[in-house]
Amino acid sequence: MDGEIPVIDISGFGDGTGPAAHEIARLIDDACQSIGFLVVTGHGIKTSTLDGLHGVASTFFDLSQATKNIYQAPEGSFYGYIPMESSTLAYSLDDGEAKPDLREAFASSRPDIATGDPYFRSEAVAHFGFDVDFPSEVGGFHATWTSSYYALSDLAARMMKIFAVALGMPLDYFDASLERHASNLALFNYPEQTKPPQKGQLRGGAHTDFGSLTLVHSDWSLPGGLEVQLPDGRWIAAPNVPGAFIVNLGDMMARWTNDRWVSTMHRVANPPAAAGPAARRQSAVFFHVPDYDAIVSCIPSCATAANPAKYQPITVANHHMMKMGKMFEEEVA
Repeated sequence: MDGEIPVIDISGFGDGTGPAAHEIARLIDDACQSIGFLVVTGHGIKTSTLDGLHGVASTFFDLSQATKNIYQAPEGSFYGYIPMESSTLAYSLDDGEAKPDLREAFASSRPDIATGDPYFRSEAVAHFGFDVDFPSEVGGFHATWTSSYYALSDLAARMMKIFAVALGMPLDYFDASLERHASNLALFNYPEQTKPPQKGQLRGGAHTDFGSLTLVHSDWSLPGGLEVQLPDGRWIAAPNVPGAFIVNLGDMMARWTNDRWVSTMHRVANPPAAAGPAARRQSAVFFHVPDYDAIVSCIPSCATAANPAKYQPITVANHHMMKMGKMFEEEVA
């Protein structure tokens, strides 16, 4: 498995019991310890669901800049419309020389939160992006977004159950932390690059993700895509497995597992200069974030007398805000 991202079919996991389920859990444990990335097939999400989501996204990103700007969130927020070069992923790793990312996005947390629910009105979660205004110019956008969001939410919850078994814990170990999760769905558009990037500028700068896990769906056959850094420093491209999801761990899961599992550096590379319009890429990304008031503390199976817990317990909201704040830091003269 060294030097490659494994492809794992999760369709046989079922209720987490039996030889097939335990073999899937073993393979995932191996992947999460060695590289923190895997390609998941047998996930059960319909092609029509993903096609619909990418379809409304393309229509939105093709709108005029003035129209897209109507849906722009406050500066420093990751919800609504995020214009080109307005975020810098590498800032989250304290890279003061990082350049803005060559992408635009539309993002939202749970799209159907009741306005009167005080749980989702706390100041601790204002930055998660509830009650986003969805573009009325794109027919069916809100309905398509909502159905896709919950399909991806179900897959993320299924992955967390597999993770629990892989870590030697009960199937429902994470359930209490996921009852009112604050996960974020984002559609990224990486347009054709009509001018050379700045030195060191990428579609997405090198970074690790913040939450528990991330689901990524894209057309990996297109130029200028996801690259993952191996322990020896080499970068490898994500494999092209049509219909599959890339799943990667975030910093929160590394912390939860006492660094038994790794949150791995990755980036989105630029396409070749001659690629032209064929280099346009779009990705659907589900950033899974547990309940904002859940406590992330060392999983019992991941600490021993010889390897005690390395990190103090922290709430999901505090961990997330710490990482998000860095991504949007302005360069200071």
